[in-house]
Amino acid sequence: MELWFEPHVAIMEEVVSSDLPSNRKMYEFFARRFAVNRERYRADPIAFARMCEAGAARFERARGFVDLADHYLSELIAQAQHDGYFAGLEIDQCLSLINQMVSSYTIPDGLIYIEERLNEDKLARIIDTIFIGLSSEDGGARGVNTLRIAT
Repeated sequence: MELWFEPHVAIMEEVVSSDLPSNRKMYEFFARRFAVNRERYRADPIAFARMCEAGAARFERARGFVDLADHYLSELIAQAQHDGYFAGLEIDQCLSLINQMVSSYTIPDGLIYIEERLNEDKLARIIDTIFIGLSSEDGGARGVNTLRIAT
C-alpha cells in the first residue's frame, strides 16, 4: 500500500513547499495526484479496480495516508487564509467542504465509474469556484423554509 501512495506523498510535499499562489497550489495538489491515478487506471483498469478493492478492505491501513493528505491540505488552506481567502471559516470547515467538492478527483474508485467525465479543466473550474466563493457568508441557498410555487 505504501508503494501506491508514494508518488502522492511526493507530490503533496512538493506542492506545499512550492512558491506558487494559493489557488494554483491547491489546483496542483489535486490535479497531479488525479493524473497519477488516471494514468494507473488507463494502463490497467482491472488491476486498478483490484487495488481499489484491496484498499477498501484494508482502509485502516490507508487511513494514515488520507490523514496525511488532510494535513497537507490544511496547510494549503492556512496559506490561502493568510492570503485573504475563505473568510470566516475555520480550517476544519474548509477542509471538509473542499474535500466534498473535489471528491470525484480524490477517490480512486471514481475513475472506474466516471473517468470520461473527469478532467483537469473541470478541476480548475472547481478550484477557481472554491477560491471565488468559499466563505462563512450565507448566500441564501437554505434561506427558505418551504418551496414556493412560482407565480
